[in-house]
Amino acid sequence: MGIDIEYLLTFLADELQGLEDVRIMPTLPSTTRKAADLPQDYDPNEHSVHLNRGVTVRAGSRDYFFPAEWATSGKQDLITTLAREIRDFLES
Repeated sequence: MGIDIEYLLTFLADELQGLEDVRIMPTLPSTTRKAADLPQDYDPNEHSVHLNRGVTVRAGSRDYFFPAEWATSGKQDLITTLAREIRDFLES
């Protein structure tokens, strides 16, 4: 886990404190391996879902994803806007 994900975790914990039914989790890249005795039926280059890095927030029945790039590329306004959207959803 990098400093970008640590920043997002800390920021979101502060922004969403006091709200019920919120879970904040780091999302790190996963890998797939080909079994030697099974045919390969999955193309790991077809989708990029397994390459995502960031933080996932589960709020009620919704999932929100904050990409790690937002923390390092100066997109604080996107982070704040999405955190406000989560707060508004849970307070309504």
